Amino acid sequence: MSRLLIQRGASGTEEVRLKLGANRLGRNEQNDLPIDDPSVSSFHCEIKFEHDTLVVKDLGSTNGTFINSVPISQAILEPGQTLRLGSVELLFPAGAAARTATTSEPPPGVRLRVAKTDADQAAPLAPATAIAVETPPPASPLRRPDECRNHSGIPATLLCQQCGELFCKSCVKTIHAGNRDVHTCPLCAGICVNLAQHRRAVAKESATFGSLLPTAFKYPLQKDGPIILLCGTVLFAFLDFARLILLKVIAFLGLFFGLAFLIPIVLTFVMSVGYLFAYMQNIINATSNGDDSPPGWPQISGFWDDVVVPCLRFMTIFAVWVGPGILLLPVSTPLGVMLVMLGLFCVPMAFLTVSLADSVAGLNPLLIFSSISKVPGPYLIACGFFLVIIALGTLCAALFRFAPIFIVPVLIGHFVSLYGLTVEMRILGLLYFTNKEKLCWFG
Repeated sequence: MSRLLIQRGASGTEEVRLKLGANRLGRNEQNDLPIDDPSVSSFHCEIKFEHDTLVVKDLGSTNGTFINSVPISQAILEPGQTLRLGSVELLFPAGAAARTATTSEPPPGVRLRVAKTDADQAAPLAPATAIAVETPPPASPLRRPDECRNHSGIPATLLCQQCGELFCKSCVKTIHAGNRDVHTCPLCAGICVNLAQHRRAVAKESATFGSLLPTAFKYPLQKDGPIILLCGTVLFAFLDFARLILLKVIAFLGLFFGLAFLIPIVLTFVMSVGYLFAYMQNIINATSNGDDSPPGWPQISGFWDDVVVPCLRFMTIFAVWVGPGILLLPVSTPLGVMLVMLGLFCVPMAFLTVSLADSVAGLNPLLIFSSISKVPGPYLIACGFFLVIIALGTLCAALFRFAPIFIVPVLIGHFVSLYGLTVEMRILGLLYFTNKEKLCWFG
């Protein structure tokens, strides 16, 4: 049985033991190893313990899974390395793996293979264990920066996360873990990652909000983005059309006889709002994790959790921030307008806090106002684009009234609105991704 040590700061460490097979870690009590910390997702990662090997797989967590501060989606956790879930660190101690002890540390660049003799178990005074020393080929002093350490003239494609050396694929040892190949360094047995992807990740980690902002506008059109937008356009246009037909039926039958059609109208409204907000939350969460590909439309496994709850969150956001101003309009129009504008100004930050907290607890006014004060420049950009989306929505609504063919402006309006909302959620996700330390929401 293997074990991990959770670092608890001044209070010391807590030992957790892994069972053979899959071990799920996360904040939810249904996990094999529950971790009560706000920076840990409900189902954060999975550790598969088989054949004395720990394979860590991220489960789409909000704050990411890291091995020795390097973000991973799936990788092998070696003894002596640190696994970080959000802000929680777990050490995989070197003594946790079954290894034959040696009297001294191996020198850098040397791998030891211990060959056991029969006398190892017979008596402590038996002849010394035979040790075969394997020394990798020396690095060429004239190699270029991006060349393989062992093969001059061959470009390196892999980088060891532990010792920082560069290798081509023929130099490393490859292990098939899960659905991917894991490469280990021939020098220190550390995990090797794709060199190009590593450099892009490092560049992105050091990027600023301003440098990443232009990418938000092409984000909805990357990979399957256009298909996602077209499918959403057709779906929401159909729901609008169904709602319009039901309203016409009520008008024709009269309110008394048409009351039975109110339930389908409410259902189509909840489906439109809830499904759209669930998609918006997915974009924010994916972007905050550093993912550059737009997510697909959410799968509906349960109507309440996947549609009704997001709809209630969306309506609560507007009720809390815009509702007071609307209620005050009949009493004092100038004050009501000011409150409405202030509420609309805070709504984008509310989208961000609710999505990342996965709860309406993110609507705490102190959290929202303090967060806006920490990133005023980027937030003004996000808020300005949000007001542009509202203006586009108003324009599209005007086109619905005057266009001779109903379906054309509806389709165009929904496509433009979905594109704008996707860009807005991407901007909000980038705002958090590039300002995690300033916002400091999860410790």
